Amino acid sequence: MSSSLRDRLQRHFKRSTPSDTPVAEKPEPHLKQSADRFGFTWRENERGGYLHRRQVFSAEMQHGRYALGEMLQGSSEFLMKNGTGFEELLFFDTETTGLGTGAGNLIFLYGIGYFQEASFVLEHYFLPQVGDEAALLQDFLEQVASFSVVVTYNGKAFDWNQLRTRTTLHRLPWAGEKEQCDLLYPSRRLWSRWLPSCRLQEVESACLGLIREDDTPGNLAPLHYFQFLKDRDLSRMSGVFDHNERDVLSLATLFTHLQQLLEGRQPPGNPEEAIALGQWWERSGRVREAFARYEALLSDRKTPLHIRRQAYRAASRIRKGEGHWADAVQLWQRWMDEDLWNPEPCVELAKFYEHRTREAERAHQMTLEAMHRLSKRGRLGSQPRKKEMDALKYRLRRLEQKREQTLF
Repeated sequence: MSSSLRDRLQRHFKRSTPSDTPVAEKPEPHLKQSADRFGFTWRENERGGYLHRRQVFSAEMQHGRYALGEMLQGSSEFLMKNGTGFEELLFFDTETTGLGTGAGNLIFLYGIGYFQEASFVLEHYFLPQVGDEAALLQDFLEQVASFSVVVTYNGKAFDWNQLRTRTTLHRLPWAGEKEQCDLLYPSRRLWSRWLPSCRLQEVESACLGLIREDDTPGNLAPLHYFQFLKDRDLSRMSGVFDHNERDVLSLATLFTHLQQLLEGRQPPGNPEEAIALGQWWERSGRVREAFARYEALLSDRKTPLHIRRQAYRAASRIRKGEGHWADAVQLWQRWMDEDLWNPEPCVELAKFYEHRTREAERAHQMTLEAMHRLSKRGRLGSQPRKKEMDALKYRLRRLEQKREQTLF
């Protein structure tokens, strides 16, 4: 945390000990008027006061490609350990004074969303007076205690941990352990290979059809907040409120997009997404669906070679594991014919002929072809790995011994 940031916080923070009994301060009249204009109301308890806003969105409201209520038509089991009712999901995002996770990093805006009676409710908890943080936290923690799953985007590493830090700092009861559903991780698994980055705005644009216009970037939120603390002009925070609202709504529709992709109700948008989806299904034990996805990629002649290579590798691995050797051999042969500089399918065929059909001569031929391809790849600028070439030479010597033994 920079010294200037620390100085600003210290100037605005009203120091108190846990034994103090804070007195709730009434908001300035002009702040209450501007709060009304932005849909906020003043709340207070024995620890102080803060601003709160509650909005209710229809399930039919469109946010990008999806209506908010489309999530309710599917299942949550593919994104979480245990299938959970949608009313138990808490979509959570914060705006803070910095990117650190220590006690010096203040959360000044909490955004949460949840389903209630088939509508989507979005609440904001805003801290207009730094010294009243405990008041806001107390009510916020009570509100979120009943939810069993927290849905975030990078919140597992940041937002939720920072909330715990602030709670500990004020010695308040924790909201209870909850299952974490951080959508950053499935987003990386599906899209990191073809998106420039997996920032939420990048994913929104590519997958949800959302282009943010006139958006206040999250990294500028602290500057707006400090300016507000200085001049008490709530209109400075309007863009920050809108930015956080969009983040929470995008969490809901991104959940829907992932849900529909993983359930197979939404077709992949491109070959990169298709191969990543197949690999996800394969790791999850949905081997039949995974193999069908790989086959679809291989049957489409427009699929790029680097994707076809992954599909051949995965599809042949599945058939080999199931003991369907004829299918596996056919896949390796097709792969070898298409991927002319790749020794991998040749090595797989050499293993098959040596160990399954005991055809040392054909295994020998495949090993020589693999070595030729590896050497050719090196001449074209990609140096063959010594370990890989040494393994092929060892295999070749063994096969030559087997050939000699068959002659006598």
